[in-house]
Amino acid sequence: MGNALIENEQEYGFLEYRLTNYWPEKHLTFRNLGWSGDTVFGEARSYYTSPPGPYELLISQIKASNPDWMIIAYGNVEAQDGASGLAHFKAGLNQLLDSVEALAAKPVLLSTIPQAIAGSEALLAKRNEGLILYNEAIAEIAKSRSLAFIDVFNAFNIPDQLKHYQNNGVHLNEEGYLLLAETIMDQMKLTTEIPSFRIDASTATIESNVTTENLTIIDKSKGFSFNSTIQASSTPVSKTQLNGQTITVEGLKKGTYTLSIGGELQAVGSRNDWEEGITLHPSASSQQSGQLLKLIREKDKTYFHQYRPQNRTYIIGFRSYEQGRHKEGLAALDALILWLDDQINQTKKQQSTQYLLERLP
Repeated sequence: MGNALIENEQEYGFLEYRLTNYWPEKHLTFRNLGWSGDTVFGEARSYYTSPPGPYELLISQIKASNPDWMIIAYGNVEAQDGASGLAHFKAGLNQLLDSVEALAAKPVLLSTIPQAIAGSEALLAKRNEGLILYNEAIAEIAKSRSLAFIDVFNAFNIPDQLKHYQNNGVHLNEEGYLLLAETIMDQMKLTTEIPSFRIDASTATIESNVTTENLTIIDKSKGFSFNSTIQASSTPVSKTQLNGQTITVEGLKKGTYTLSIGGELQAVGSRNDWEEGITLHPSASSQQSGQLLKLIREKDKTYFHQYRPQNRTYIIGFRSYEQGRHKEGLAALDALILWLDDQINQTKKQQSTQYLLERLP
């Protein structure tokens, strides 16, 4: 829940991807309740001319999602009020946390992110001073309430920060959301190792940081095969991420060898290349990852259209007497969302994949 930082994450789904895959054995569900321009008082959510008001609507949306945990990201909008608005923000955040905890949900507070562009250098400095001030307030509230606090500000406060932002210098792009997901996972100590394999073809032995089995030497002059069990989160989730699996092979005869994973060609190299180690491109072994990310994005899109439908004033708002019949269509999306949740949890399960190294004639 939060402002545009949270809402726009659903376009990419990287954070949900990493979180759900950290626990491949658990059936997890996620709901994105971000709303661009929103504050701790839910002010951006107002579209009724009568009760419920914005804050009541925000709380009703939390109740409807029935969360066990909530990542809450506010402060970027409120920080524009500077020091004069800080007390109001702190009171609002504490009120929101009281409401969340009353619903038996456990909050995790996320920091603000810096702004990269403004109308002038002076204005940019002022904006970021305000963001740091509000960031410190969020950290203090988290400490006083014994809540987890994730500080992502410094991860983006770097010389080449613009590569992580859209042209407006405020909202993150694909690179930015990759960094956001990785930073959150690192700070929550929920990191997973990137798979690496060291194989000695002459002795038919293999060392790896993931589960491997069935190492079979086809012929010492031709190559070998083995199976590896890797969960989807161990593989890169974007073409812009370059840290793929590393495979090192010793004991090969002179020649050029191809590596196929799951029946798809992934790499070609000489004996010397394999002895030095080859890092696979992000596409390697990514079929499962790609399908999983596709399902997450489809689920988030479907849920967004259900809880924030177009023409919502006519469907669920004060003019629903005109087109309120369409509300039944929104309820019907529940079945599709639940189906997508199930597909996500089935797809993320660890799978055994065959690796096949063969010498070219």
